[in-house]
Amino acid sequence: MNKSWIPAVSFVMAMGATTAFTRGAHAETQQQYVQTWDSTWATYEAEEAIPLAERGVDVQSQSISIVINAPVEDVFGIYSNVFNAVGINPDLDSVVRIRQTFTGGYPTLDFIALESIPLPGGTILQEQTVAQYRFNDLEHYYDADSYDVPGIITHQHVTFTAIDCTHTQVTENLTFEAPPIYIAETAEGGVYAHELVQAGFKAAIESGALHLTLADILLEAGL
Repeated sequence: MNKSWIPAVSFVMAMGATTAFTRGAHAETQQQYVQTWDSTWATYEAEEAIPLAERGVDVQSQSISIVINAPVEDVFGIYSNVFNAVGINPDLDSVVRIRQTFTGGYPTLDFIALESIPLPGGTILQEQTVAQYRFNDLEHYYDADSYDVPGIITHQHVTFTAIDCTHTQVTENLTFEAPPIYIAETAEGGVYAHELVQAGFKAAIESGALHLTLADILLEAGL
């Protein structure tokens, strides 16, 4: 990864997503998006099934936290809804819902984020980011995974803890798996990207630009 791209790809790295690289405009049908998600996720699962030692990857973990001045129920509902990221990240054009299911009893959202990422020289890179979120709305956390070529995987466990009735600590526990040549830059860029998104949600929630809606509640409940 070119470090000069790190601010531009903050959503790709921060939303816990599997990335399918494309170079064309966002012009697929819903059926094509579903096929893209399924094939990309199958690739991710196949790699995850191989033990780390056999994959020849290094692992780095880091946790980052931020305190948001709002009740935990509100922060969890807003922050966990990926559709709320539209407008927070300038590169994110829209989010395509693929399906909602249950994984191990937990509500699960499969989606594709459509992005237009400016690159050096004025080129715009059209990206499709394939992702899955799994929610636990009773204990206020969600899990997400990501896959990127060449064999870069990110796992997230994001927790929401009530400090008091008007303050919530959001902690993202991040684990990066990558070939040794990429691990340092992957971890550095990933942490930076996640910090940008955290700051964006904090500003939007505290300013009232984002507030808890019925759509947030239903999404995390799997309804």
